[in-house]
Amino acid sequence: MHRIPSHSELLQHIRSIEDAAAPWRDPGQTRTSGGPGSRAGTTTDPPTLPQVTVSMPAYRSGEFIRVAIASVLLQQGVDLELIVVDDGSPDGTADIVRSIPDARIRLIRNAKRMGIGHCHNLAVAASRAPVIIHVDSDDLILPGALSAMVQALARSSRNGQAYCDFVHLDKAARITPEELHRQVAFLSRHRKGLTDIRRALLVHGMVVGHLRTYRRSALEEVGPFDETLRYGVDYEMALRLAECYEFERVPRVLYCQRVHGDNTQATLRMAPIRFWWNRVRICRRHLRRREGAVLGYRRLELAGVLASSLAHALEIPKLAKGILRPLARMAPLPRRDRP
Repeated sequence: MHRIPSHSELLQHIRSIEDAAAPWRDPGQTRTSGGPGSRAGTTTDPPTLPQVTVSMPAYRSGEFIRVAIASVLLQQGVDLELIVVDDGSPDGTADIVRSIPDARIRLIRNAKRMGIGHCHNLAVAASRAPVIIHVDSDDLILPGALSAMVQALARSSRNGQAYCDFVHLDKAARITPEELHRQVAFLSRHRKGLTDIRRALLVHGMVVGHLRTYRRSALEEVGPFDETLRYGVDYEMALRLAECYEFERVPRVLYCQRVHGDNTQATLRMAPIRFWWNRVRICRRHLRRREGAVLGYRRLELAGVLASSLAHALEIPKLAKGILRPLARMAPLPRRDRP
C-alpha cells in the first residue's frame, strides 16, 4: 500500500529534525550535550557492529548537512553507523561534522575533490555493516526510513537494491500542500506502470534512485562504483546490479530531496538531454564489456529503446510509444542469474 504523509505530518517531521540539529549551529563551541543520540566527549566506536552503514558524500554542504545528519541519527529500530566523506569541501563542512558529538559518526576527508564515485567507494571500504544506504548531504530522510529499507532488502536473497518514493522540497526544506499533492499524484501514476525495471532503467533513467539501499555482498560481486563518471554513477551501478539481482521498491515517501542552486539537475543546462546522452555513453561501455548486450538487449534493440528514451527526454510521449511498440515483440535475452 502506498503510504502518503499529509502535508502537516510531513512538515512536523521536518521541523522535529531541524530542532534536533539546532544545537550544532556553532562548530567552534565546545559542548557537553548534543543532538539526537549524542554522546558528549565520546570518540570511540560503538561497541557492537552496525546493521546499516549510511554513506553520506559531501561537498560544500555546510548549509544543509546538519539537518541531513540529524535525520539519520534520529532513526529508530536499527543499529547504524554514519560515514561522511568530505570531498575536499572549502566551506567548513568537515568542521561541522566534527562538532557533532555522536560516536556513530565517522568522517573521511579527501585532500582534494575526487568525485562522487570515489566517495562511494571509500564509504563502502570503511563500512562494517552488511547493508549500505546512501543519503545525500543536502537531503533528509523521514522517521522509520532505514528500518523499512532494511526489511525490504531482506524480503528476498535475490534483492540487490531497494529504493523508496520521495518528494522534492525547496531550499528551505518546505513544500506547499498543492505541490505535495501534485508530486505524489505524479509518483503514483508513473511508479504503478514500472513493471519492467530493466527496460525502465534504459527508457527513463534512474528510476530506482532515492534512498538507495544496497546489499553489501551484491556490491562486492559487481565491483566498485565507476570513478570516471562525473554524474550518473548510481545509474551505472544500477545497470550492473540489474544484470543479476532484483530491485525492491518501498511504496512510501521516506526521502526528501532539496532542490537548490547547487544540485546537479539545477546547474546543468538542458539537463534531460545531457542525462540521456550520459545514459547512451554508459550503455555503450556496457555493450563492450558484456558480450554485446545490456540487460538482455543487443545492439539493435538497445538503439531502439534508447531512441524511445530520447523521445521521453524531449517530452514527446506518443513518439516514444511508437518506437517501443515494435520493440515490445522482441524478447530480451535471459538475465544472467547470480551463482
